Amino acid sequence: MSKPEIFNKAAGQEGATSKEASTRKEVTFVKEASYGKKVAALSVGSGSHAKQYEMNIKLPETILGAVAETAAELESLRKSQLVKLSRPVLTIARFQAREEMEGTLFRWINRILSSQSGFRFSFNNYGSMPGHPLYWRVQEAEPFRRITDSLRVLESWLQGNGCHGLELFSHPMLDLLDELDSSIEREVLMAFSASTFYEVVEMQEVELLATEQWANDYRLVSRFSLLPEGFKQADYNH
Repeated sequence: MSKPEIFNKAAGQEGATSKEASTRKEVTFVKEASYGKKVAALSVGSGSHAKQYEMNIKLPETILGAVAETAAELESLRKSQLVKLSRPVLTIARFQAREEMEGTLFRWINRILSSQSGFRFSFNNYGSMPGHPLYWRVQEAEPFRRITDSLRVLESWLQGNGCHGLELFSHPMLDLLDELDSSIEREVLMAFSASTFYEVVEMQEVELLATEQWANDYRLVSRFSLLPEGFKQADYNH
């Protein structure tokens, strides 16, 4: 972590904080079932109540260690009871499904992601916006958009099984704080305003986690590998 640098400024690139809007998390709620015919055969019978699932980018130990260092800095502000640390995850999708759907779900996600090539992306500095008190910005969004676009095929199947639609994050961010008390908001943001963070990550695996609804104890249920970087992606429109 180096100092000083302008808060929310991309290192060596975007020179004005007004550019922050272009790096916000783009949340896409899929509204149309473009692949209805393809996923119709995936339907399974009704059963147990739905669980909450999320798909996260597998992060290397270097990133998890840097998150721990940042957490220690936040706690050193002597008012740790006024901040709530986030889980160190980079989420690209969330949805609901029932446990008996997992077998079919695993096969379908594996079919989608096994045709996608891995890529490199970088975390580039700290950001803050309403609902996201402190986070690391992801600099390159386009590779994530290709991944999330390919996952849209799941929408009809989920809806056909009485589950909520797919929530996609085509420009993810790594939240460092979930909550920040307004009484120390200025103190915390000022503490990180002169800090910079830059780290390149190689995207190779996606993790699927699940939890009971309204809980936060996510468990890993499967991992999915991508093709080596540079492989051509398959076209799921045909």
